[in-house]
Amino acid sequence: MKQKPGFVMMSFLCTGILTILPHSVWANVHGQSCGNCHSMHNSQDGGDVVTGGPLRHLLADSCIGCHTGDNAELASGGTTPYVYNTSVTYGTDTLAGGNFYWVATDGEGNDTKGHNVLGLSGQDQEITASEGAPGVWVTCANSCHMTLAAEQTVYPELGSGCEGCHLEVKHHADDSATVVGEAGGYYRFLAGHDSGDGHGVEGIEDSDWEYQPTSTAHNEYFGLDAGSLTNAGFHNLGNTMTAYCCGCHGGFHNDKGVWKRHPADAVIPDEGEYSLYTTYSTEAPVARPDLSGYSGASQTVTPGTDLVMCLSCHRAHGSPYHDMLRWDYSGHWCEGSDNTGCCTCHTSKDN
Repeated sequence: MKQKPGFVMMSFLCTGILTILPHSVWANVHGQSCGNCHSMHNSQDGGDVVTGGPLRHLLADSCIGCHTGDNAELASGGTTPYVYNTSVTYGTDTLAGGNFYWVATDGEGNDTKGHNVLGLSGQDQEITASEGAPGVWVTCANSCHMTLAAEQTVYPELGSGCEGCHLEVKHHADDSATVVGEAGGYYRFLAGHDSGDGHGVEGIEDSDWEYQPTSTAHNEYFGLDAGSLTNAGFHNLGNTMTAYCCGCHGGFHNDKGVWKRHPADAVIPDEGEYSLYTTYSTEAPVARPDLSGYSGASQTVTPGTDLVMCLSCHRAHGSPYHDMLRWDYSGHWCEGSDNTGCCTCHTSKDN
């Protein structure tokens, strides 16, 4: 059948855009038309699609704009993960990273409940941009290492806010492989730059971003025993989640050997109270030293092999608890005798 000129031109434009913009042709989008995310001319029905636009890469909305919504849609086939909701119930309609709802809501103390991100919340009132992130060790001014709540000027081409963490956004990449690596933009698009150039987080992504996860349906995280490495990071800890967190919070990785700080990327002991953590808990997830043998989520935890990591205790985006913790440490860090919270690993402490 002979194709119409308009169809050929549109195909050419779409192909050209995907070819010349490798940083922004973003992961495994399917079941949607180009127009769901992009606007060729920032014009629709006689008005602008984006007020004050257009945006880079012909986008019709910002990261926050596209990822604000109700995750209940995922239960009925929705394909967009929402990181910010105007109303949310923790653990019911939140995803693996938690939600920015709590840090974006005005109120005393809420700055401790999530990452302050440009477009969602202002600068942390307790930590100034010049002080940098807690545990910061890469201290270049006006950078994402100091704050995510302001435009960064060190590498403006990398973007700011959400793009301060999600550096290798590839929504159109083929991430069908079990372990998402460089070809797919790395796990959840968490990549490095400069000394971390060519590195990023590797992991197995839960298909619905851990919407109501279980012991058999969850993300799988990569981790390596860090020993007593100072600051860690991709350059000496590999493509692990903890290495990524250390890009800004590396100071928390120091001195763990003398118990000044809780270990991260440390093997869970296979003795005493720790040896009883053998069934995967989505409340306190573990990291694996080798993901090559995994075809998906495993409900088995192996003390002496698997590791505690940053995300064992914290949410990446936010939670209703201080310090972005996964549970309420201040009020009841162990619930009765059901091995939740800290007692997921410290099983004898709930007695």
